[in-house]
Amino acid sequence: MKDRLKFGIEVGSRLYLRRFLAIAFTLLAFVSTSRESSYPLDNGQTIDFDDIVGQWVIIAYWASWCGPCREEIRILNEIHSERTKLNVIVLGMNFDGVQGEELASQKAWFGAEFPDLLTDPRSRWDESRPDFIPRTLVVDTEGELSAVIVGSTTRREILGKIAS
Repeated sequence: MKDRLKFGIEVGSRLYLRRFLAIAFTLLAFVSTSRESSYPLDNGQTIDFDDIVGQWVIIAYWASWCGPCREEIRILNEIHSERTKLNVIVLGMNFDGVQGEELASQKAWFGAEFPDLLTDPRSRWDESRPDFIPRTLVVDTEGELSAVIVGSTTRREILGKIAS
């Protein structure tokens, strides 16, 4: 006698295999398309990556103890001030997970003028936690990760990534 599952389907049967594959593919499709899209910002707003398709996004990981981050924040401020002309959104992500008044204080000390994400979006693109900073993610107009800049960068390098 063949083994039967709860629903009376023979384990070795083709019907069992078809149902199993149908369920597996349905779950796989759900998992691959159910990624978080909305993230809170330190300015009280949220950003929804599904709503900003058509714009470039620059996400810069920084920390108060990171010397090279100071120069990069200056560069990112310049790009942020030209965001409309460049069709780009500049966001920060504090590497240490600092939030609230401490984040505001650190940003003031660094002079950061762009909003910071309060939740790290890197899992959207299967990116691991940065080993060191500065680290800059460049997201293209389709919402896909198009470049990762590791270490110190320049305005020219960042703009070169969004021009291509």
